[in-house]
Formats: sequence, structure tokens, C-alpha cells
Amino acid sequence: MLVTALTAIFAMGMQYYFGQKMSQEHVISRLSTAAADVSEYIHQVDSNAISSTRMLKSFLSMSDHNFSEKEILTLFAQVLDENPFIQSLYVGSENEDFFQIINLKTSVTIRDKMSADAVDRWAIAKATGIGPDRQMIVSYVDSNFNVNRTVASKTSFYPTRRPWFIGATETNVYKTEPYLFKNMKVTGQSYAIRSGKDVIGIDIELSTLNSKIASTALGMSLESGAESFIFNHKGEVIASNIDLERDIEVPPSEQLTLTEPQRALVMNSPALLVSNQNDWGPYDFSQAGEPQGYAVDLLRILSQQTGLEFDFINGFESITLSKKYLRGTIDVLHSVSGEVPEYGEQSATMYTADLAIAGKSQRFIPTSLKNFPEEVGVVCGFGMKEWLQENYPKLNIVEFESLSDAKEALEKGEIPYLVDTYLTLDELNGLERTSTVTVRKLDAKPVPYHIYINQKHAGLLEVLNLAIESITPEQREALTQKWLESNHWRGTFVPYPEVFQLSKDTSNYNTMVRRSIEGQNYFVYVTPISSSSGGDDYFSVVIPKEIVTDAVTERLFNSLLFTALVMLGLFPLAWRLGTPMTRSIYALKARTRKIRARNFDQVWPVTTRVKEIDELSEAMMEMVAEIQTHEKQQEEFVEAFIRLIAQAIDDKSPYTAGHCNRVPEIGMMLAEAAEKCQSGKFKNFAFQNDAERREFRIAAWLHDCGKITTPEHIVDKGTKLEANYNRINEIRTRFEVLRRDLEIEYLNTLLRGEVDKDVAKAEFEEKVRQLNDDFEFIANANIGGEFMSEDKIERVKQIAEKTWLRYFDDRLGLSPFEEMNKPTFNTQLPVREKLLEDKPEHIIKRIRPVEFAPEHGIQMQVPEHQYNMGEVYNLTISRGTLTPEDRFKINEHMISGIKMLEALPFPPELSNVPRYASTHHETLKGTGYPRKLSADDLSIPERILVISDIFEALTAGDRPYKKAKPVSVAIDIMYKMALDEHLDMDLFLLFLESGVYLEYAKKFMPETQVDEVDIQKYLFH
Repeated sequence: MLVTALTAIFAMGMQYYFGQKMSQEHVISRLSTAAADVSEYIHQVDSNAISSTRMLKSFLSMSDHNFSEKEILTLFAQVLDENPFIQSLYVGSENEDFFQIINLKTSVTIRDKMSADAVDRWAIAKATGIGPDRQMIVSYVDSNFNVNRTVASKTSFYPTRRPWFIGATETNVYKTEPYLFKNMKVTGQSYAIRSGKDVIGIDIELSTLNSKIASTALGMSLESGAESFIFNHKGEVIASNIDLERDIEVPPSEQLTLTEPQRALVMNSPALLVSNQNDWGPYDFSQAGEPQGYAVDLLRILSQQTGLEFDFINGFESITLSKKYLRGTIDVLHSVSGEVPEYGEQSATMYTADLAIAGKSQRFIPTSLKNFPEEVGVVCGFGMKEWLQENYPKLNIVEFESLSDAKEALEKGEIPYLVDTYLTLDELNGLERTSTVTVRKLDAKPVPYHIYINQKHAGLLEVLNLAIESITPEQREALTQKWLESNHWRGTFVPYPEVFQLSKDTSNYNTMVRRSIEGQNYFVYVTPISSSSGGDDYFSVVIPKEIVTDAVTERLFNSLLFTALVMLGLFPLAWRLGTPMTRSIYALKARTRKIRARNFDQVWPVTTRVKEIDELSEAMMEMVAEIQTHEKQQEEFVEAFIRLIAQAIDDKSPYTAGHCNRVPEIGMMLAEAAEKCQSGKFKNFAFQNDAERREFRIAAWLHDCGKITTPEHIVDKGTKLEANYNRINEIRTRFEVLRRDLEIEYLNTLLRGEVDKDVAKAEFEEKVRQLNDDFEFIANANIGGEFMSEDKIERVKQIAEKTWLRYFDDRLGLSPFEEMNKPTFNTQLPVREKLLEDKPEHIIKRIRPVEFAPEHGIQMQVPEHQYNMGEVYNLTISRGTLTPEDRFKINEHMISGIKMLEALPFPPELSNVPRYASTHHETLKGTGYPRKLSADDLSIPERILVISDIFEALTAGDRPYKKAKPVSVAIDIMYKMALDEHLDMDLFLLFLESGVYLEYAKKFMPETQVDEVDIQKYLFH
């Protein structure tokens, strides 16, 4: 059943996964098709617009025919009929004449903007005249060019001032960036070519793309919530299926009460050409050719108040706009900060803005420009330079023709700082979100911005000032909310920075990327498309996640319901068919657990009618037999290897031969006696199985494995002066030299006749006797068989003070190591030396410090030197033959043993081997080594090995530094050690009561050593 359920769940999971993938792929397919359609449409528009422009030039430039207005209208109408995406065709001349035919069927927007009636098919516009006499006549005609009505008005539209006329050439068709069409007040793009003194142009309205990316065109419902965009490389939206206009309305204005002269001045004024910068957001900028910004809306308020008509001109750099104003081709230059005399008289303050400075993030960004030494960049033509020079005369200013040029220079490091309004500079950290520029407000008063009006319209300045003063606080507040708060002014940019970021990475193209946008989950599709401007344009759709997943979820629910019903019907059948098999499988599983626990004797075949399981059971039994055989061979191999190591340790020193072999014998005998004992602390002691017994036996074999690293001359040291040889012979030679010197002195005395012969002989014999006595004392002290008392130590030091004369250089014939260890003194021979001496070369320093790993718990005092072979130092050892350095080197075998055993990967059943093998030098009172453990830390197996090691050492007959002790003496010593808590008293008494000591003695000791032991005096202590 579990398999059935898991299979069903897996199948449903795969169905959901692939269903979701198919849903995404289906959406991607539709969007890819839409993107291809848009690209094809843009390409077709571009291609047809260019070919149409060239064709019109060819027809109109025919020298042998003068076309009538009727023929031109017919030709233009035919081109417009064949290319419904073209909004209008026109011809502009250098004499400022302008002729245009507008297709009113292009879009609803055009018909509304032109205030055309339903019966109107074409709108024909003509502009003629210069200055105050210039007017625009628009005729609304039907399909047969019958005039329905005509509207005439004054105009400031001059074709030679438009971007398409300025950029047109004779050879190639010129395409403009998107801009605001003067007459229709809609955003579009123009194609133009020069033909002599005329320029022929075609206008394409960009809003026609909206229908191509509507939700229905993408195969989605209007209620789906999908949002589609076509945007350029700056993030400006060219087309969209949603309304990007801001929802903040500026309160309308009432008409100002003007004087009669003022009203006459306004009535006689033509539409004024007003500057519109490209990118000075959020105050004065254009998006896809449409004038936008705080200042633009403020000027529209002034227009409502005064009745003045403003026509914005854009598509030019800031410097170009200011030059056009000075030449008189632009009537109004607004948002000028400083006072520029050549511009004329300035208006009242339109608005104020906080000033800021921008610089690379790694630079110091100041908050004041007072006495600021470095260069700052500004945009020229709009008074910022003049305002800064007035307020900061010493400031070093560099001008740029446009804000985009200044920003680029800052990004490239060509200028260190840029000064402008705070909100304008803050745009550097806009959609891109990759800027390395820091913007900081300056501690300066807000900058006032003004309007300048051309001298020929200077009388209107008074009207404008009156209108500026009449702007209400509510209107100011609305403008602030709309343009200056929360980046609201970015309305016609892509509304989601995440979409813009995805367009910069080619790996995101033509796929569904999941993103969280404003706290909601969306799928985002982005792909590049053919650009109408020759740059990089992108098509993107933002789709709510539910649109993609809901259909899959619904299908999954239906599948789940159906699968559940089927499973409910199949469960009883699956249960009945599967029970015999599962019962056998569970039985096999139980056998495998016993095999894992290595309880091979509890494993038997599984009885079943399922052939495959029966064969598996037989194979398992064969495997058990093979494992048992292999395990037995492995155990034999390991134990043989361990015995080999123990034998190698015993063979290393003939004086300890047999120790590693004999300790396991005593240990196993005593452990067996403890298991049989049913009283005291041993009542519950027993090895649980043969594995634990084997673990103890291996530990006994390895208890001295660390001695493999102990130098032989330390292990075998039988006298105090023994190093690699017994240095007593060297000392004897010195005594021989002294004896010879005494005899020479005696004979010289006789020759000189200074002393009576008998007296001289008596003195000589007394000195020789004393010398022999001293040597005998030193020789006996060297053996180390008795405790060295303080008076004997003092005598050694007195004897050491005797001197002898050395005639030969003691540095000759030394090994490199001995030369390094011997001080370099320039001694004049012969030299007098002490009979016994602790020389510097007797000190062998440690090559590296001795450090103990914390996890080993070793608590041993480490002597300063590795060896000290000083003669007096060794001869004054109070007990035995070992110095503290020698003793540490001997005891260090336990440390080596611990390191060796802890490093071995013992299986679980042998995990206690390192512990058992490394505690036989510990005592119950915590004075042992290497860990200074106490009775609470030592288990019974560990205490058994303590007794085994001590008894074997006391009774061994192959130790050079002591004679083998009779059994009774060994027992008596061990009893005293038990009283002193060196070993366990209860275990010692069991050792006696069980007869283990005697059984071992008869097996491994000569008969002369096995004497009578009265154990009663120990049992009833």
C-alpha cells in the first residue's frame, strides 16, 4: 500500500511539475509570438515609412511636372490608405510654408485631439505667414475631399525649428527620437528627407503599438491583471496596456482679472514657444517626446489663468535651447536659476529647489561649497553657473551642454563633482540601481527659479508675474505631491525596477522569471525587440503568479480526487496480496538486524512460499557462514599481529623478555577468578560474552606497546652511571690515574730524600687505601641497590672534588652531535679536572617541547631536559638507578601507548582496549601516571591489570636492576602497596584466596623461587 501511495503521490507531483512547466511554456509561446508580432510590426512600420518617404521625394522632385494641390492630396491620401499606421504626411519649406494631411482613422486619440466629427475623413493643415500674420488653417474634409468645415488660428509653428526639419538630409531618411507632435499634442516619431528647399516628412503615432500588446492580443482576459510594456534602454515606456498617467490631479485655475491693456496684449499674442529640456527631472523633462514635470504643469496653470497659449519645444540639448532663446526662435525660457542679463528681465520666482552635490561614492562628499577647492560641473544655459558665482565667487565651475553629458562625465571620473537640484541628482540612483554615485544635500538656501520671456513679448512678463502670485497653496501642494514626493514623477518609466533590471541580463530573455514585486509574486517575461529608433527596445509582460498556476492547481485537484478514489478501491486488494510477502520481508529484516549485531547463532532460514524471498533467505544463510569464517580469520590475524608486537617489545630488551607474554596469563587467570566470585564487589562482575573477554585479553597483550618507542639503554639501565655503556669503568680509570700519581709522588719523595723512607711509605699506603675505599664506595653507589642517605650523598660530592690532570684534548674523536653539545672553550693543556663532575655536555636538551593532547587526559610532570648524564647527579640518585629524566622516559611509554592505541580504529567490541591498556600504572589514591586517576575512575578489568603487571615485574628473573623476588616477598610487597592504595585490596585478597598467584608461579617460575606463603596473615588483616 505504501508503494502504491508513494507511486500515486510521485505521479501527481510529476503531473503538477510538468503541468506548471507546460503552462509556463504555453504562456511563453504566446508571448514570444506577441513579441515577434511587435518586432515585425515595428520593422514593417520602419521599412514602409522609409520607403514611403523616399517614394514621395521621387514623385515630388520630378522636374518635368508641377503637381497641383489636388494631385498632392490624392497621392498623400493613397499612401496613408495603404499604410494605416502612418498618422500624417507633410511638406515643410525653408520659407516656413507647411502643408500636412492627417489620417483621422489612425486612432481614436487623433480624432479626439483634432476635435473631428464622424463625417470627417482627413484633416488638411496649412501654415503660412510670418510673425503676427502667421496662421494655421485646418480643413476637415470627407473621403472625396469635400470640405466640411475650416478652422483658422494664429500659430507659432515653424517647420524649420522642428527636429525632423533640422535633421533631414538629401541622401538618407532621418528618424527622430520620440517627441511631442506640435499640432496634435501626441507623442510620436518622424521620418524625414530633404528635397531641395523642402523637407518631406511622415509621422508615426507610437500609441498605435498599445493595441499590439493589449491583454486580449496576448491571449489573456482583460481581468487577468497582466501588464505589458514596450520600453527603451532608458526605461521610458513607449507603449503599454495600462494607464501610466498619474492619478494626482492639480486643481483647476480661474481666469485672472486683467486690465484692458493686459487683456488686449494676451488676445493679440500668438502661441508662445516654450523651452522643454530633455532630462531635467522632476522639474522640466520629456518622456517619449511628451513634456513632463513640475515646471511644465506650473506653466499650464499659468496658461489657464492668463489665456496664453504655450507650445513646448523639445528634443534639443539644454545649451541649444538657450541659444534658440537668444536668437529669438524660442519665446520663453523657464526654470532659470541665476540672473542672466542677456536673457532680459526675469519673472517672479516660479518655485525653489534644494541644491545638492553628487560625487563618486569613494570620494569625500561635502555639505558646503564655501571655499571648496575642487571643480564642480553644472549644466550651462539655465543660470546655475551665474547663481553659484554670485553665492560662491571662488568656486571652480565647469559647464556641460546637457545634464546627460554632465552625468556621463561624473560616472567616467572626468569631473569629480556635479551640482544641481537634489531630486535631479537623485535620479542617478534610479532604475539602473548600479550607480556608484553618492548624492548629498548642500547647506545652502533653496535656489529660486524664474521665467525669461523674449523682448518682443516683454509686456507679457507683468501678466505672468501676476499669474505666478495667484497660484493657490492647494495647487502648489498638488504639484509637490505629483512631482516631488516618492519618485512619483517617474510615472511614464517602467513602473517596476525589477523589470528594468531583468532587461539588462540576456540570460533572462524569452523565459518566465519569478519575482516578488511590491510583496506579490509575479512571473516576468522580457525579450528584446526591433527598435523604432535604432536603439535597444524591450517587450515585457508582468503576469500574476495565479494566472499561470491556478489552471494547473485545478487540474491537480481533480487528478488527486480521482487517484484517491481509485486507491481506496485498490487498498484492500493490495493488502491481501501483499501480506505474505511483507511478513517474509519483515522476517528477513529481523534476521539482518541480528547479523548486524553479529548474533550469527540466532539466524535461521525464513519459511515462505515466495520463491524469490526463499532464495534470498538461503543466500543470506550462506552469507552468514561466510561472514563468520571471515570474522574468525580476521580475529586470528589481529591477535597474531598483536602477539607479534608484544613479542617484538620483549625481544627488544633481553632484560624484560617475556613480560608482555606473561601479564595476559596472570590477567586472564585473575579475571576468571573474579567472574567466579559471588561475593563483595565481584558479585555482579562478569564479561558479558567472548567479545568482552577478548577485548580484555588484547588490552593485556598491548599494555606495554608504548615501550617500542623507549630507548634500550634506558630500559636496560642497570647502574646509575650507565648510558649506552657503564661509565663506572671510565671513573675507575680516573682512580687508576690518581693511584699512579700517588705512586709517582711517593717515588719522587724517596729520590729527593726529603722524608724518611718508612714515613713516606706509610703515607703512600694510607692514601692508596683511602683511594681504594673511595672507589669502592663510588662503585657500590653506582649499583643503586640501597637507599642513598644524605651523608652518603655528601661523601659522593666530597670525593668528586678530588682532581686529576688531563693531558689530551677531550674534543678529539667526537661525533657531530657530541661536538654540538660540548662547549667550545680554548683550554690550555694539561688541565686539572674534578674526579667526578656534572658537565654541560652531560645535559641533553629536548629537540621539541612535550605536549599532551587534552583529550588524552595525561597529567605528568615533564622534566626540563631530555637526559641528564651528570656523574654526580646520577651517583646521588636516592633510590634505584634512574634519574627523573630516565624515569620520565620509561613512563613515557604509557603516553606513546595511548597515542598509538587511540589512533587505531578499533571496532565497537574492542573500544575499551586503549583504556584498559593504559591504566596499569594508576593508583587508587590518584598518584599514578599518566592520568593520575583515582579509585572512582578505575574499573575492575583495569585493577586486574595493575595487579598482573606488578606481580610479574616483582617475580621476573630477567630484570638487570634487581633480582627476582621469591613469591612470599612479592606478596608481602604487594600487600603493603594495597595498604597504601597503590592497588585494590579486595582484588589482592582474591588473588591470594583463589590461588591464582600459586597457579601462575608453578607455571612460570623456577621451584627455588616458589616458597611458602602464609596467606592467612593477609586475609585477616
